[in-house]
Amino acid sequence: MVAGDNGGVGVFKTVFFLAPDPFREPAYTVGLICGFGTVWAWLYFCSAYTGRTLHRNPTLRRLGLGVFLTVAVLKLTNPLHDMYFTTREVTTPFRYLAIDHGLLHWGATGLSYVLAAVGLFMMLELYVQSGYDTRPLGVLTGMLAVPIVVDVAATVTPQLIDVIYAPIGVAIFAVGTMFVFGPRFLAVRSTVQSGVPSIFLDRDGRIRDYAPEATSAFPALAGGAGDRLADVLPEVATAIDTDDRIVSDERGEQTQYYLVSTNDMGVGESKAQVVTLTNVTGIERKRRKLNQREQELAEQNELYRAVIAASFAFVFQIDVDEQAFTFVSPSVEKFLDYSAEEIDGEPIDIVMPDDQTRDLAREYLDQVAGGEKIQVRDFPLANCEGQTVYADIRVVPIYEPSAGDEPKTADDIVGAQAMVWDATERRRREGLISVINRVLRHNVRNKLSVINGYAEYLADDLDGDGASKATRIVETADRLLDLTESAREIEANREQSPELEPVDVVPIVEEGVRKLREQYPEASVTLDSPETAVAESLPRVRTALWELLDNAAKHGGDTPSVEIGVTETDDRIVLTIADDGPGIPESEREVLSNGVEESLVHGQGLGLWLAYWLVRNLDGEIEIPEYERGTTVEIRLPVSATT
Repeated sequence: MVAGDNGGVGVFKTVFFLAPDPFREPAYTVGLICGFGTVWAWLYFCSAYTGRTLHRNPTLRRLGLGVFLTVAVLKLTNPLHDMYFTTREVTTPFRYLAIDHGLLHWGATGLSYVLAAVGLFMMLELYVQSGYDTRPLGVLTGMLAVPIVVDVAATVTPQLIDVIYAPIGVAIFAVGTMFVFGPRFLAVRSTVQSGVPSIFLDRDGRIRDYAPEATSAFPALAGGAGDRLADVLPEVATAIDTDDRIVSDERGEQTQYYLVSTNDMGVGESKAQVVTLTNVTGIERKRRKLNQREQELAEQNELYRAVIAASFAFVFQIDVDEQAFTFVSPSVEKFLDYSAEEIDGEPIDIVMPDDQTRDLAREYLDQVAGGEKIQVRDFPLANCEGQTVYADIRVVPIYEPSAGDEPKTADDIVGAQAMVWDATERRRREGLISVINRVLRHNVRNKLSVINGYAEYLADDLDGDGASKATRIVETADRLLDLTESAREIEANREQSPELEPVDVVPIVEEGVRKLREQYPEASVTLDSPETAVAESLPRVRTALWELLDNAAKHGGDTPSVEIGVTETDDRIVLTIADDGPGIPESEREVLSNGVEESLVHGQGLGLWLAYWLVRNLDGEIEIPEYERGTTVEIRLPVSATT
C-alpha cells in the first residue's frame, strides 16, 4: 500500500518534469495528494503490523479521512489562492520550473513528518519487544527517514531539486523487507502478537534467532544460533512432524508442558519458519488426569466384566415398580439366547416359563422393594426357545445415591440388582448323583436279596434242582454286573461341560449296527444313512447309542426288528432307533424324556439313564415320538459349524 502510493508520487513527479507546460502544475498537485496519502497508508501499515487496532478505530479513521480531504481540497484549489505553492522558471543547475512552497504546504508537510514519526516509533518499539536481533530491520526502517533530510536540504540549497525524496526511502524499505529480510520481518510480527516463546528457523531447519522467553523455557537454546533445531531440541523438532505436539520440561518441582506450533514465513528461496512454544501446562495436566481417570474407569469396567464372566451367567437391573428390566449384561445371550437389547425394557414375564413362576418372581420383587435381600436356588427361567433352564439368583435393592450414608428406607429404593448363576449343570450333576444313589441302593439290594434267597434254597437242597437254581444265581449276578457297569459308565462320563468337536456319527452308527448283529443274530437290523453326517459332539456318544440299540434288541421279542436311520436338517443330526417290541414302559419313557427319576422300579437298569445324561451333556436332545406299535427313540445332535 505504502509502496504503491509512493510509486504514484514518483510517476506524477516525472510528469511534472517532462510534460508540456499546461500539464505540469496539475501533475504536481496530484503528486502532492498521493504523497500526503502515503502518510496515512504508512500509519495503517504500522498499526496493523505491530498488532495495534488504531487502523480499525472508527473515530480515528473518520478524523484521518477528514484531514486528508481538507488538505487535498487546499491543494486542488491552489490556483485560486496560491497559498500552497507558486512556480517560477530557474536555470540552475538546469532549466526547469521551480516550486515555491507556501504556508499551507509547510503545515501539511510538518503534519506528515509527525505522523510518519509516529509510525516509525511503533515499528521500532515492536523490534525491541520481539527480543530478536532486529538491527538489520532497524537500519531498513531508519532509511525511511533519510530522504526527509534530503527534502529539507533541497529547500536551502540550489544544488538539489526541491522535490519530495521520500519514495526513495520507501523503496529501499520495501525491497529490504520483502526480499532480503522478509522472513525475519514477518517473524518479528508473529512473535510479538503471539506473546509466547518462539524460535526463528531458516529453510534448512537451522536456528537463526529466538525470543528471550524461549531460553527460559528451554535453556539449551542459549548459544544455539546456527545449529539445527533437531540437534539442540530434538523433542521439539520431532513434535513438529507428529500429531502429538506436546513437549515437556521436567525441570523444577512440577513438569511444564508446551504446545509446539509452526508458521511459515516468506516466499520462494527466502522461506523460513517460526516455531512458537505455548505454555499449556494447566490444560495438559487436566487432560492427563482425565485420560488417567478414563483408563481407571476402563480397568474397572474390564474387571467388572471379568467378574461377571467368571462368576455369573449374567446380571440385570429391574424397575421394582414397573417390574421390567432396565439393564441386562451382554452375557445373558450365552445363557438365555436373548441379546441384551431384546430384554432391556421388557417386563420380567419374558423370561418366565409359566404363570406360577411369574407370580413367585413378583412376590420376590415385592420383598426386595421392601428392603429385603433375596437369594433363590434352582429358579426356573425360560430361554429364547422356550426351554426351561435353572439359575441361582441373588437380588438386592438399589438405593437412590442422594440418600447418602444415613439409614436407608424402602422409600429410597429405585430398583433391584440381580446376579444370576447358571444352576443347570449343577442340577444335572445332582440329579445324576441322586439317580446313582437311589437306583444302586434299591436295585443292588433287590438283586442281593434274590441271590440270598436262592443261596438259602441251595443250602437246604443241593440235590434235584441244584443246577437250575445255580443257573438263576448266575443270571441274577450277571444283571447286577450290568448294573454296576452302567454306573461305572455314568461315573466315567460325569463331566458336565465338555468341549465339543466335529464328529462324523455315521461310522459310529455303523459300528453299533455291526456289534448289534453280532450279539443278536436273530434280530433283523436295517440302517439308512448318508455317507457322512458331522455333528458337534464327542466320540462318547457311541455309549449312549449302544445303550439304546441294546435296549431295542433286548426287548423286541423273540425275533426283534430294529431300524436305524440317520438324517440331517439345517441345525440337527437326527439318529432314529425304532423297534417292534411291546413299547417302552412309562417309567422308562420319563427317564429318556425328562431325566425325572421317581419310580422305585428299575427293571431295565441304568442303561437308559446313561443314554439320557450322555446325550444331554453333549448339548443334544432325546425324544420319544408317539407310535401305535413299538418304540422309536430320536437322538438330536447339533450340526457342526465346520460343515
